[in-house]
Amino acid sequence: MSKKSVLMIVRKYPADFGHTTVINNLCIELQKMGYKTGIGAFEFTSSPPQNVEQVLLNKFQLFFHGVKILNYDIIFLHQSYPSYYLLTKKPNKPIILYYHGASNRLQRINFKVSMMFYKNKISKIMSVSQAGINQMKKMIGDVTAEVIYNGVDTNFYNPDLPRPFKKGEPQLLFVSALRPYKKASLLISFMPNLLKKYPNAHLQIVGTGEEKLTLENLIKKLKLENHIELTGRIDDNELKLRYSSSDVYVSASTFEVCPVPTLEAMACGKPLVLFDIEPHKEIINISKAGKIFSKEKNSDFISTLNEVYKNRTSYQNSALKFAKSHDWKSITLQLIETIDKY
Repeated sequence: MSKKSVLMIVRKYPADFGHTTVINNLCIELQKMGYKTGIGAFEFTSSPPQNVEQVLLNKFQLFFHGVKILNYDIIFLHQSYPSYYLLTKKPNKPIILYYHGASNRLQRINFKVSMMFYKNKISKIMSVSQAGINQMKKMIGDVTAEVIYNGVDTNFYNPDLPRPFKKGEPQLLFVSALRPYKKASLLISFMPNLLKKYPNAHLQIVGTGEEKLTLENLIKKLKLENHIELTGRIDDNELKLRYSSSDVYVSASTFEVCPVPTLEAMACGKPLVLFDIEPHKEIINISKAGKIFSKEKNSDFISTLNEVYKNRTSYQNSALKFAKSHDWKSITLQLIETIDKY
């Protein structure tokens, strides 16, 4: 039996909200296992991974002819917006919605509207966490979906890397686009009191975005230039060394679904200290790789961090075990079980 071809679709590539890592790795692993893969988008500002076909989508053609013009057996829809063009005509092939979350008002509106019109044309819904399924239920009511967690490249991100960016004790790391709901400002505000307990503590924040100037000004206001570094955007080769150089991965984000940086940190053997939201609790409960801090209390963050840091060896072992069981090959094999049913 010949293997099916698979097309991953987003509005533009690379995607704005972190889907790119997931899409790229799924395509790469599917290619290794003999499946033809492509990435479809209405706009490309860079090329997909090697041997993954770049499919420039035409809104006019899709609106009037539907997915039958796409030379692929199965379509994975990773964002709601393209559904207006792909699903106006009844599809002649399986359409699988891959839910990564809806972090802002426009995304939530798009999801609700697209589900109102096109839910019955979707063959299957997948979510990157149980928390994601619960988010969908809050928006559209009852929904049936399967969980397939995000994965991690455990060869690229691993615990045996050097530590060239180690600058403090403990060394903390947060990786994200700098958006308001990611709450990097909260991590910065914790530092003055944390320094009373750990005078050499250092925080590195990796990423860029609309909050960058606000965070820079906050660091200056609190006179924390020697204890906090905003790295800006960095490439993956530097990123893996930032993970390896850290002692604990931290996040105060108030919206996630299945954040990839937590998996990358765990693959490097780093324990987690995460803010009390459902997706973070899900990660901690299934991995046992760290602890949750709650309700934006400065004292709670510091006591939680202290407990994790002191017992980091145990948490590191749990982190590595979880990462190894969620490498991209394992995640892709789960996806293939769905692909091969159609």
